Amino acid sequence: MKRIIILACVVALVVLAWSGAWLFVASEVKKQVANLAEADGVTNPKITCAELSTGGYPFAMDVYCRGATVQLQDVTAELAEVRASVLVYQPTHALILASAPLTLKDAFSGNEQRLDFTMAEASARLDGWRIARISVHVENPAFFNTLPSDELIARASLAELHLLDIPEQHEPEKGLAALAIYAPVENLVMPGLQIADGKISVEAELNGLPDDVRALNEPDIVRRWQGAGGTLKLVSVQASDADTFIKASGNLALDAQMRAQGQVQLQSKGIVERLGDRIPGTIRTILLGQQAPDGSYGQTITIRAGVVLVGLIPVGMIPPLL
Repeated sequence: MKRIIILACVVALVVLAWSGAWLFVASEVKKQVANLAEADGVTNPKITCAELSTGGYPFAMDVYCRGATVQLQDVTAELAEVRASVLVYQPTHALILASAPLTLKDAFSGNEQRLDFTMAEASARLDGWRIARISVHVENPAFFNTLPSDELIARASLAELHLLDIPEQHEPEKGLAALAIYAPVENLVMPGLQIADGKISVEAELNGLPDDVRALNEPDIVRRWQGAGGTLKLVSVQASDADTFIKASGNLALDAQMRAQGQVQLQSKGIVERLGDRIPGTIRTILLGQQAPDGSYGQTITIRAGVVLVGLIPVGMIPPLL
């Protein structure tokens, strides 16, 4: 009998200790989220919740932000609800769910847009402090201009973004990592561009990144990326609608003066005809190249010290990033 009483006391103490720890963490999480409202909204976004609560006891930590508002300079974003969830026994894996609509207001221009969707979720998983995977999944997104009335800008059946660690490119001795990027968009409709059933597929690699996610918030992160020889490799970027398509591949980076450099190969078909007279013929030829016998167009665009070149002809300038 004594053993049962002792065991019951031990269990009760463990439950009380666990409950106290969970309540303490929940309080700290709420405090940290509430502190986001103290930002100036100019250099750092000001984030507020009309209603902030926590849940998930005993094995999860859920944070609910209803009436979420993000303000940065002249732009204000409002979201009906955001829920973030982390399992206590798997703290390196977080899941975020959002409820529509998302509204955007620009106080300077007076523009207002709205993003509707049936489901939106994001997840992040770490391997130690290195990003293992970040994914965003949105079903049936529809983007509207709302002034003076709803005007469809674009809609799709699916939009995703995935960032995946590339283990073979991890250099622990240098503290560097690389991410594979994959972003598809299905059944894209854009009335303004006469796109009725478009598809977008982006495959890329970003290397030279720090292998500690905490370093991504450092003010000199871009310079560190450049100094590490970081590059953005466009493996395959494709956009198509029926028989019309455009494809791109190449490499982009920054020089020591933070100016863009690299080379991009373009191949397209039907784009020139679809653009019509919206762009002068000379500019179309410069950007898309000459027509091949099969009706497609090809062009190579080179960027040196921020100067955009087609062949030896400079056609534009990209200002330094910093």
